[in-house]
Amino acid sequence: MGLLSAAYFDASGKQERHSFVTVAGATSPIKKWIRFEGQWRQVLKEEGVSEFHATDFAASEGEYKDWKGDAARRTAFLRCLMGIIKENVNKLFMVTVEMPAWNEVNKEYLLAETLHSPYALAGFTVAAQARKWAMKKRLTPSSFEVFFEDGDEGWGGLKQLCQTYCNFEPIRIPKKKGIPFQTGDLLAWKTRITATNAMKIMEGLQRGDNLDDLSKELNSLNRIMVCPGDNGIYSPRALKKTCINLKIPRRSSP
Repeated sequence: MGLLSAAYFDASGKQERHSFVTVAGATSPIKKWIRFEGQWRQVLKEEGVSEFHATDFAASEGEYKDWKGDAARRTAFLRCLMGIIKENVNKLFMVTVEMPAWNEVNKEYLLAETLHSPYALAGFTVAAQARKWAMKKRLTPSSFEVFFEDGDEGWGGLKQLCQTYCNFEPIRIPKKKGIPFQTGDLLAWKTRITATNAMKIMEGLQRGDNLDDLSKELNSLNRIMVCPGDNGIYSPRALKKTCINLKIPRRSSP
């Protein structure tokens, strides 16, 4: 039996520069992914761009430098892309690691030594979730693969976590060879930005800012949840629970 279904994941955020690191993507049958690629390429061609890159799109840079201030074009473009995702994707997966939480828990537990990096942890988690989805669909290991975009730091740790805890090996390929990675690019970027903005608003609430701003920001994420999906965050509590469940040792007292 050949490959029947696959998951594609991409990341947003660097642990040295950002408050959150997110890995996101989607699963779908190969037949749907083929249809997805054709529709996605057509929309990009009509807009004169070679690929969707969320950071460039948001900042009106690169291929999107002439889009600045053109709200109607930008909205219509995103609406088309989200429609393609809705039509062709079975399930979405997003996992975010809060960097202040990672740094805090890493002081108490051997977190980095065991789980390697926020990228590795988030990537392993979405991969495990995708494989769980595949099992529910009664897909055999040989008929389902998990792909990650090449280029993100921390691949060695991600690969090791998958081998250690789930006994499988994810596959890394260049973004140009996997058009579905652009779904992960969009999902990961939007999820990370929403988390970042929400954190800033929460900090501002202590100074009397409007609670409605927080609600609007969190609700903005709903616009990309066009399919069933899992969206989780590793907060301090979640990371400590993970350390306890995996029996990660505490650091020795100085």
